[in-house]
Amino acid sequence: MYVALEHYRIFRAVAHAGSFSGAAAELFITQPAVSQAIGKLEAELGATLFVRSARGAALTPEGELLLSYIDSALGMVESAENRFSELRGLARGSLRIGASDTLCRHFLLPYLSRFHEAYPGIKVKVTNRTSSETVALLAAGKVDLGFVNLPTAVKGDLEVRPLMEVDDCFVAQTGRYPELAGPTPLPALMRYPLLMLEQQSSTRVALDRFFAEKSAELYPQIELGSLDLLLAFAAAGLGIAAVTRQYAEEYLTDGRLRVIETVPALPRRSIGLVLHREIPPSAAARRFVGMIEAGGAEQKTG
Repeated sequence: MYVALEHYRIFRAVAHAGSFSGAAAELFITQPAVSQAIGKLEAELGATLFVRSARGAALTPEGELLLSYIDSALGMVESAENRFSELRGLARGSLRIGASDTLCRHFLLPYLSRFHEAYPGIKVKVTNRTSSETVALLAAGKVDLGFVNLPTAVKGDLEVRPLMEVDDCFVAQTGRYPELAGPTPLPALMRYPLLMLEQQSSTRVALDRFFAEKSAELYPQIELGSLDLLLAFAAAGLGIAAVTRQYAEEYLTDGRLRVIETVPALPRRSIGLVLHREIPPSAAARRFVGMIEAGGAEQKTG
């Protein structure tokens, strides 16, 4: 049985877009061309892959099974294609990155800007997911590089490389809670409204574990999905937020927030790079990682 590779690419685009029109727009082809390709693929495989409706296209069980293989297979094909960009001096190619919103904004953004300026022909795609979801994307071959908050569990053919240490701390609106001006025992914080990231985030998991070890279980009043929201809520006087100190520098410098020192201090964590052992990184991926590692070396010596 011969099935054109392009039909699988179109199938994957429809599956992820949830509609034939969405896939057509992403692939810059017509919707009839998408429908024709899916029809040929279903005929070749002898299975119905999508349930069509006015709301879009939903995968059938057979379609779900096929997607689980195609995502990984096409990810490897695209990695191989990227390797050939080395022969063109990074004039063309792509770089697929997985990372959380917070890591994108506060860690990756300056490197992405420098990389784009140096290699404008490289198409960069960033998929925003939690750290655990980023690991799953890398395992499935959907991204070339994964940036995560450590500790994050990995297994199989994945490896983690620590990149930079960061510090967690508690912050509050300047002038609020004056009784917490000195070092504050962890149990004393429990009497105040706490603002925390949602429980599925790696940062929150690490903090929950640390507080449990100190017999001070966390009961946040407000849980939010991003660090930027935590900073904004704390600056508005809504409570004491657990944040990463390095990402709060703007608020701390201009005086909107102050750090509440705790006894003991919160432990340091690391930002990590996740790689696939069985898929050598492309030239674009290696160059991007090199930029980050060079930047980390500058921070340590600066």
